[in-house]
Amino acid sequence: MLSMRNGSPVTGRKASGCVSGQCLGCCEALADSRYPLAKMEPTPDPAPFTLPSPPADPDVVEVPRLDATAGAEAGQLTAGWSTVFAVGWLLIAGSFAAVWYSSRLIGLSTWWLGPTTDPQLILISLLPFTVPLALATAGWNAKRWLPWWGIGGAGFVAVVAAFDVIRVPGYAAIEFGLALAGLFISVACFAGVFRSPESTRPLERRCT
Repeated sequence: MLSMRNGSPVTGRKASGCVSGQCLGCCEALADSRYPLAKMEPTPDPAPFTLPSPPADPDVVEVPRLDATAGAEAGQLTAGWSTVFAVGWLLIAGSFAAVWYSSRLIGLSTWWLGPTTDPQLILISLLPFTVPLALATAGWNAKRWLPWWGIGGAGFVAVVAAFDVIRVPGYAAIEFGLALAGLFISVACFAGVFRSPESTRPLERRCT
């Protein structure tokens, strides 16, 4: 009876074709031929795809970035704070115009307007408008030391309101509110004042 240990019951060879007890070395060759990918070296990963940079356009000219503080003097406000200062005092002048209209409509006259039958001179009636309009113009032109001038303007408006305390207390309260608003605007604008170069220069380390 033929044994099945050596492969085929007829030839006595293994499945690889070797004679029993003798290896012809064809097993490895057969394995290589059946699995050719087993001995292939791994290929490196491809480089990530990147878009090439566009060529420089000769017609495009780069404009240098301007410094916002160039040409600014110590004591001036930045552009944003100058606008806030100018608009704020312009609104205060507009509020005096509203007081004028309301006074003539209701019949309660302030000291700088006078009664309808005996009005004040036009120069006196325009007196409360002078300082707010002057400060608004100065803020628009970015003058120096605007916050200090604004504090003085708030004091001027408060003096105008003080003369109306006995005559028309309601309008006096409105005018005092305008003076307080001008004071707040002026004090807040200190945050946008340009400092002198000496004050912003870093301290030098001295050796002792």
